[in-house]
Amino acid sequence: MDNRASKRLAGNGSFSTPPGTPKKSRPSSPEKTGEGTSMCAPDKASMNIRIAKSVVANIKYGLNGYKNEDNPTRKLIENVSDHISKLDTCTAKKTTVGVFGKTGAGKSSLINAILGETDLLPSGTLCACTSVIIQIEANTTDSNYTAEIEFISKEEWNAELETLVNVLLEDKKERDDALFKAANEKIKALYGEKGVCQTLKDLKKDENFTKIPEFLKSKIKKIVCEKASDLSDEIGRYIQHDDSLLGECYWPVVKTVTIKVPNCKDFLEHVVLVDLPGTGDYNKSRDQMWRMKLRDCSTVWIVSEINRALADKDAWEIVSSSITDMAQGGECSSLSFICTKTDDINPQSYMRALKLKDDDFHITPEDPQYGNKKRIACIMHRNGKAKKKVMMQFLQQDTIKEHFDCDDNFLSVFTVSSEEFTKEDPILNQEQTEIPALKDLLRKYNINHKNETTRHYISGAIGILSLIQSSKKSDAKMMMERSKLHAILETDLQQAVGHLHEYCHEIKSSLQELLAKGASESEEKSVETAEEVIMDSRHQTLTALCKNDGFFRAQKGVIDLNSSLAQPMFQHINSKFSEFFPTQEKVTEESLQAKIDQFTIITEDLLTKYENSPMLSHVLKFLKIKENNLKKVLQQEIVENKKKIYASLSESIQTNMQPCYKDAAAVKGPGCTKIKQDMLLNHIESSKSEMFQKAKRKMVALLDHTMKFIVEMMRTELMESINLSLNENTLPFMDISKDTESLNMLSQ
Repeated sequence: MDNRASKRLAGNGSFSTPPGTPKKSRPSSPEKTGEGTSMCAPDKASMNIRIAKSVVANIKYGLNGYKNEDNPTRKLIENVSDHISKLDTCTAKKTTVGVFGKTGAGKSSLINAILGETDLLPSGTLCACTSVIIQIEANTTDSNYTAEIEFISKEEWNAELETLVNVLLEDKKERDDALFKAANEKIKALYGEKGVCQTLKDLKKDENFTKIPEFLKSKIKKIVCEKASDLSDEIGRYIQHDDSLLGECYWPVVKTVTIKVPNCKDFLEHVVLVDLPGTGDYNKSRDQMWRMKLRDCSTVWIVSEINRALADKDAWEIVSSSITDMAQGGECSSLSFICTKTDDINPQSYMRALKLKDDDFHITPEDPQYGNKKRIACIMHRNGKAKKKVMMQFLQQDTIKEHFDCDDNFLSVFTVSSEEFTKEDPILNQEQTEIPALKDLLRKYNINHKNETTRHYISGAIGILSLIQSSKKSDAKMMMERSKLHAILETDLQQAVGHLHEYCHEIKSSLQELLAKGASESEEKSVETAEEVIMDSRHQTLTALCKNDGFFRAQKGVIDLNSSLAQPMFQHINSKFSEFFPTQEKVTEESLQAKIDQFTIITEDLLTKYENSPMLSHVLKFLKIKENNLKKVLQQEIVENKKKIYASLSESIQTNMQPCYKDAAAVKGPGCTKIKQDMLLNHIESSKSEMFQKAKRKMVALLDHTMKFIVEMMRTELMESINLSLNENTLPFMDISKDTESLNMLSQ
């Protein structure tokens, strides 16, 4: 858009103030008020949306002057104002990037390098990482570094504490060493060395938490610092275990930490990075939060040291064990495999192992830069081999390929060196570290989100202006034409809604049939399936599984008894479910979203028929924009609802199993492992005939509810818009032709 359009918009008086209206100060444009973060060269989307909002603010200001008009006009003004308010308050969910990686993989250094903050996230080199979920977002309000710390509830901690104490008292023969170590670490972190000797009653006392009163009050703790290094020092004890701070490490009672960083608006304004810990603990709410965050991920980054990546099965297993929460039960549409620490190489050893010579790299010992050139050549050579090897490994990941539509753009591989990127005297240039490439990837997500938000706002604003222009006084002939158009649109809406309802019924019937087959198979295999999950589990692992209602993130991967029991049901529906509810970027012909995209009551024939009618062409334009924006709203509704629908199978099983989980978790003493196993197996055997039928009915009921909601929303929203735009009420004359012209320029 050129500067002339900007000036015309900012200074355009859309209409005159009605006689007798008190003078008010007009709303200033965002450019003048300094709203938002100032930028030397503001991006086009930000500038366009600021201009559009300035136009809409002026329209709203003008409408307020007519609120004393007669009732019909006042009602129409209120409706238009309501449309403006909805447009101004509409916010799109941020794009979530999930980051997986084992301790020592270099996640913290990677994120720090991307943010340009070497001292922000504490490194896990000296201190053990924990099960705390860390979110990183842009601070778009000021230049401070902030952290918002959310705690688990006191009740949750007391329940977990009982389990931890029991783990420490466990007989050595029954002990799971990993869980014993974790329990010992937690109690020492929060209470100090003396904690392992204290009674449960003493450990539960509020006086132990005087330094974190927010925990006792179930409030968010907020930390604000001017420097990244200061924030890092402050949050360390909330996210890491540190043996030098025993008794003052609060991470055992922390659920999530949200860090907001300044000066990264260009790539994190609409994007959130979520560091997802690979292993869990005894805390149910943290595990639930972990699954919820994973299901929100639009893309997932798998981080692994380059030396391990070439033979790292764990990285792929982390993804495979959580695949349904990312695919059918989530909204992930791509993966990135990030090989870190590429600068960690011994050129001599590398060249000898691969039988490489100086001639292969076109270098000679006589070159003054021989050492650096040799190192760079080895790094880049290994990077190329690593990318090919990871791609080959990916081709063998049958579980991932079974759940995702893996086209050529599904997996990206990066070889990065955070160390070289942040060094003062690096041997690699910035592009060779590939940190800029990752930053560009985030920037792309951010720009796509911003552009989509901007398009939605500008089209909504144009729709409102079209509604205003269609609400002029009409003569008898025009009133008859409006009535005819109303009848046509009402009939077309009924037909279009009918077709959509029919397809929704087809989806429901198809999945219902597959669920019935899956339920029978689940019932048949249930005891055998449960035995495979629980019979090899140590006592403490089994206890953790029961304490967490059948879901536990152990060191070796996710153990999910509920989903395992429902696995035949999932296997029967997965293919069709993915077809009906694909990720947003990969809409298939048979998907519900495709049918909604095809839905329209504003046909080309109708637009052609009324193109010469200034008033009715504006009506159709308003309705077309309303229809398109409604489809966008439903797009996210479908994604959120399909997550709930898919998760309902395992949740229903979990509900059925909960009484048994609770009773089994409480069993103590000699031979308790066998008792727990028998309790679970006996419950499954006695309830299997009804358990899977209930799960089937719950999923079908949620499907039915979602389908009805979508159809009803299309019908009611569009019918209300038809009535609004074609009723007999009129607005006072407003000359908004220049505003409309300018917004049309922005939309292009």
